[in-house]
Amino acid sequence: MATPTAAVQVLVKNILFATDFSKHSNEALPFVVSIARKYGSTVFAAHVHSTSPLGGLPPTVELQALASQAMKEARASMRELVGPLTGIPHEFIIRDGDIWEELSSIVEKKGIDLIVVGTHGRARASKLLMGSVAERILRQASCPVLTVGPNVAGEPGSVADIHTILFPTDFSAESMAALPYAVSLAQEDHARLYLLHVPAEPADELQETLLKSRIRALIPAETKLWCEPKVLLEPGDPAEMILQQAEELAVDLIILGTKHVSRFAGSRTHLGMATAYKIIRQAICPVLSVRG
Repeated sequence: MATPTAAVQVLVKNILFATDFSKHSNEALPFVVSIARKYGSTVFAAHVHSTSPLGGLPPTVELQALASQAMKEARASMRELVGPLTGIPHEFIIRDGDIWEELSSIVEKKGIDLIVVGTHGRARASKLLMGSVAERILRQASCPVLTVGPNVAGEPGSVADIHTILFPTDFSAESMAALPYAVSLAQEDHARLYLLHVPAEPADELQETLLKSRIRALIPAETKLWCEPKVLLEPGDPAEMILQQAEELAVDLIILGTKHVSRFAGSRTHLGMATAYKIIRQAICPVLSVRG
């Protein structure tokens, strides 16, 4: 049985806003601004121009010209972010190379506490927002990742004022790694905390009582929340039930524990991330993913 996890204070001193300047990417910027103002954070806005498709080709004059033009356009797009970030300590970073390797380097060198990225809901999207790069961010980032999907509703300027939090748990070590963030944010924001467990089959009365007691026991006894956490048992498909409950309860934030996955992991492990990807793509609110 999982034991209660001591609450931690969430500190967000440094935020990495990863952008490719697309519409869906920059829709995450208001959330960055709101969080930075609340926590007094420094924002590092980063764009990485990927040269991987051309990596095996010789540096011809034409390719060098294309790369130079791409960097020029990136600098111009970065300047457009100055207005929204007015009054917030910030730094612009433009790099050329492998996207995740460069972002990972920034995370380490700048002491990043949170990565924020806008995500696209369709399969055909930019390299930053979907596919292998998004997977690598979620699987390998050493800090929590806040994703803002295309279905996010509400006013982004109020994202730092969290009123309701949904924390799904399957009692795994991965979900337990995310619990301290759910508890801490619920404390700091005086938010209602929903604890959701999705069993494969409906539970009988005794099983339901035992499961609810087990879920309640996850919250440390010394935790002082604004109101009693609400425990939910909803059998079915995990992704579908998490999305359904998020919509019915109009939650402001979903907090997920995700698994650390090696880049050499096979298809079995990849399928284990399918639930998180589906939630991130379809959620009506931002999703905070915490790697276990």
